[in-house]
This record gives sequence, structure tokens and C-alpha cells, in this order.
Amino acid sequence: MKAELIADIIQAHCSGDEDRFRAAVEALAADESKKGNVRVSNLVLAAYTGKREAPLKKPETFTAASSGYATTSLNGPLSAYAPRDKDSLLDLYDIVYPSERLDDVVLPPNQRRLLLQILSERAENKKLAEHNLPPANRLLLCGPPGCGKTMTAFAIAHELGLPMAYVRLDGLISSYLGQTSVNLRKVFSSLKNMDIVLFLDEFDAIAKKRDDENEMGELKRVVTALLQNFDNMSERIFLIAATNHEHLLDPAIWRRFNYVVNLSYPDARQRQELINRWLDEYRVEHTLDVEKLTEITVDRSTAQIKEFIMSLAKRFVTTGRVIDMDDAIELYIQQLTNHANGGNIISVVAYLRDKGLSVRALAKALEMPHNTLAYQLKKLNDSEV
Repeated sequence: MKAELIADIIQAHCSGDEDRFRAAVEALAADESKKGNVRVSNLVLAAYTGKREAPLKKPETFTAASSGYATTSLNGPLSAYAPRDKDSLLDLYDIVYPSERLDDVVLPPNQRRLLLQILSERAENKKLAEHNLPPANRLLLCGPPGCGKTMTAFAIAHELGLPMAYVRLDGLISSYLGQTSVNLRKVFSSLKNMDIVLFLDEFDAIAKKRDDENEMGELKRVVTALLQNFDNMSERIFLIAATNHEHLLDPAIWRRFNYVVNLSYPDARQRQELINRWLDEYRVEHTLDVEKLTEITVDRSTAQIKEFIMSLAKRFVTTGRVIDMDDAIELYIQQLTNHANGGNIISVVAYLRDKGLSVRALAKALEMPHNTLAYQLKKLNDSEV
């Protein structure tokens, strides 16, 4: 009997049939209970629901390749039973325990206040219930790539003290008719008995407008299924979605969220704070003009600014010398042009000149005679007149 139940559990897990899997687990627990193995029965049920009598020990920290942020893997009951796509057999989500704090995210004051409001609602859940008010449990993060949406989602999970189910689009979206909607149901169903953050990154991939003539009927069914799962979602789940293309979202999606936070490129105060923070974090010895770096990095994302500072840090480590503005200008031009050459570089140099960098400093960074660069810039100006 026991061997048959175990085999049934394995088959249900591999097929992604959540209802069959749950029934098999409960049957195994009941069988152990009949035999007098109450402790084993409780352990089986606890493993499935994610509840533990003792605190869950955190394994070592690792870097999640898909996000680039430091997280802690939960190699326990939560990750052991993640449902799979029945055809590709890919897990529909990964379980991670983020280590980012809200203080690690540099945000404008108004956005920070809103996130603190959301966290306070969760903390005061009982008080809100006395007034028949539910705490916020659905947040939409919008903004261009690299502006910190994923890091913000991770920080919220950390502040809530909850693990995160990071949905994998490669497993969720199926080429088979109707399977993506089934996968969505599996995700919500498998998490309904857990206190957890559900993170849907690249949200527009499954929530596009249903009136888009270029989209096939399958996507429309996926959006409908998504809305139904939202409406029936367990209150124990805190859902966060993130998108770079909020203009593509179906209108019915917006009212399903309690709050929407629009993240954008960092302003001057944020850029200066980030630059100083990362220079200190990477222990870079330098004579850099941070105010000038703040000025020239306008309209750059948080991720792009971090990559720039990391390139300065790597040069410091590999050369063993103090980093100066010549290094910064050279590496920043490389980042802006992606190591291209020709007219594109001259346009970038003209942009940096307009931001206050001297032609002499720019020529030095390009290893180009000052007079030659000045001539190239004059030609560019004449052509634009």
C-alpha cells in the first residue's frame, strides 16, 4: 500500500496534476496515521503545506542567475513540490528567500512612503480586520528596464519575512493550446495554503490587452484565466507583478491591484547616493568628482550606473592605482557606445561636452589629439545646423 502511494505521489508530481498530488499526499498521511505513525503523518502533511513546527533553517546564500540579486534558496518543502509544465517538465516557479532590505533600495520619498504604507497594512492586519478592511496584497511595479523593480519586489518579501515564489515564464508559457491557463491555475492552487510572495516578472507577457488584433485567441484566454485566478486568490498570498510595458496591459488588470508604483530612472539625489554607496561598497580608492559623475549619468538606469561603477572598481582592483576622472570618462564613453567607433563616439562626446566635461579631458580619454577632436565636434555641430 505504502509503495503504491509513493509511486502515485511521484507520478502526480511529474505530471503537474496538483489535485491528484494533494490527494496522494493526504492518502499517505492517513495510511501512516492508521498504523500509529502519527508523527510521520504530521511530517508528511507539514511538508506539503509548508508549515513547520520548528523554524526553518536558511541554507547558504547564492546569487539567482535570473535576477542578479542575492537571495537565499529554500531547499525545503516549499521548493520540493513546485508544480511543473506537463510537457516541458520545467518548474513553474522557483522558491527564494530574498536578502535585500528596503533600505538597500534608493527610492524617491513618495514611493518609499507608499511601500512603507503597504508594509504597515500587513503588520496591522488584525486592526484592519476589526474594521472589516483587508490589508493590501497586490502590488504592480511599472517602469523601464533596470530601474529596480525586481530589487524592490525582493525587498518587500524580505521586509514581510516571507519566501518568494518567482514565476518562471519559460515553464509557465506553453505552446500547447490551453496549457498556459492550466499552468497559471497550478501556480495559484499550489500556493493557496502558504504565506508567500508570488512574483510575476515580465507581467505583460501574460496580461496584454485582449483587444489587440495582432494577438491570437489563446492569449485572450490566458488573460481571462489570470483575472479569474486573481479574483479567487488566497489572502495568504502577497502578489507582486512587474512590467516594463504597462501600456500593453489589459484595462481589467489595473483594478485588480491595490497599489501601483511607477519606478523611473534615478534623479540627481538618488544617483549621487548610489554612486557614493557603490564606491564605498567596492572600496575604490579614487579622486573622482562625484558631483560631475552625478551630472553626466542623467537618464541612466540604476542597473547601468551600477555597471559603470563596477567597471571603475574592477580597474582599481586590476591596476592597483587610484582611480581618477580620466578613468571614469574613458569607461563611461565605452559604456555609452558599447565600444563602438566612428560617428557614434563623436555624438557621445558631444553629449558629454554639453554636460560640462572639457574637450581636453574627453580627447585624453579617447587617446586622440585635442585639435582633432575639436575639429570633429565642430563638423558635427555644423552638420546639425
